[in-house]
Amino acid sequence: MPGVDLKSRLIGYTFFAVAMLILWTFLIFVPQHTLYLETSLKIIQAEYNLADFEKTVLLLPSYIKTHEYLTKKIESLNSSLYTKENILNLFEQFYSIAGKNKMKIVEITPPVEELLRINRINPDSAKLMILNVSIKAIGSYRNFGNFVSSMEEALFFRGSNYCSIISTLNRKSPVLYDFGFRSLLGSLKGKT
Repeated sequence: MPGVDLKSRLIGYTFFAVAMLILWTFLIFVPQHTLYLETSLKIIQAEYNLADFEKTVLLLPSYIKTHEYLTKKIESLNSSLYTKENILNLFEQFYSIAGKNKMKIVEITPPVEELLRINRINPDSAKLMILNVSIKAIGSYRNFGNFVSSMEEALFFRGSNYCSIISTLNRKSPVLYDFGFRSLLGSLKGKT
């Protein structure tokens, strides 16, 4: 029986060794291998991100140069946006609207301070430039009403400041209308 006992011990030790091997595999090797694979994937992702970052860094000087060029181009376009010609074109539109409504413009008065301010600053493309304008005109009441309505429909119109009617006791002298409003400066295209 001592041989059988040795044989059963050998089988017991073998089972114990296999059980330890399986236990070692599931408790130590598999978690460590999973951790190794996860770390490897993170390293690969980090290397990819680093390569992408290096490409971006190489493109950065080109981007900066393009940005500076476009900024200078915008400043150049903005600086020519509000020129004397723009203001004269705006005044021509006032005269055109007055003529269509049988009104005669006697005086157009933008405040000199505003013209000087506009001349000093470099316009911002995101901010609209508004000019306060006063128009003195003569004509009939009805024509003046049509004139104001036409001005309010124009693209440059940004709101009324005041409106006054000046008349004398002498009925033969024409009635003078004074209309103050805010006008948009810049490229004025479209309906008037």
